[in-house]
Amino acid sequence: MGALRTGHTRAFTAAWVLLGTAILASVAAITDARDSLTVLDGSQNRLDLRVAGSPEPGWHPQPAMWEQGSPAAYRIRLTPDDSALLVGPGSSLSLRIAVRNDSPRLASAVQLSITDPVDRGSEVDPATGSFVELFPQLRFTVADGDRALAEAVPATELERIQLPGAVAAGKHRVLDVMIEVPPELDNRWQRASTDVQFTFEGTSQ
Repeated sequence: MGALRTGHTRAFTAAWVLLGTAILASVAAITDARDSLTVLDGSQNRLDLRVAGSPEPGWHPQPAMWEQGSPAAYRIRLTPDDSALLVGPGSSLSLRIAVRNDSPRLASAVQLSITDPVDRGSEVDPATGSFVELFPQLRFTVADGDRALAEAVPATELERIQLPGAVAAGKHRVLDVMIEVPPELDNRWQRASTDVQFTFEGTSQ
């Protein structure tokens, strides 16, 4: 299980929420520099991204872990039985996600998007009147080694993140991600839940 830090909350706050009913990594699009689908010559000039991820501290991907991530996303397991992770206000979840450029020859610029694949907007539970969607309340930090690419950015303000430099053919990048539940979250979000999807897009260089 990933590094989970539970902060102190006020005694009257019981807004426990479900983080990570599905934490997914996927590949949305692979294009060449002219923004067309990459089938460049049918042999060595192809661009192919693969993904992996884990909540284990210090994790690094092994060869058998890489998956295509498209059309089916790679699921990052947060619990042994794939159930959601129950967390409280002021808590955070740390995980690592990785992208590999599986091209035999082409380097790739890579962008990362963080989204909710099942966005329920402002929907409320008719029985309790509580919000059911947690994603807009979360904050995200993303780092590539010692370089911060996003720092405690609210989900509602997330933009595509450009990974620095190009990922060379046969190489990979591992990103450290922290997902934070704000300490001020109150009972209006009690038992709210969310999915989180990390989507990589590549452009040949």
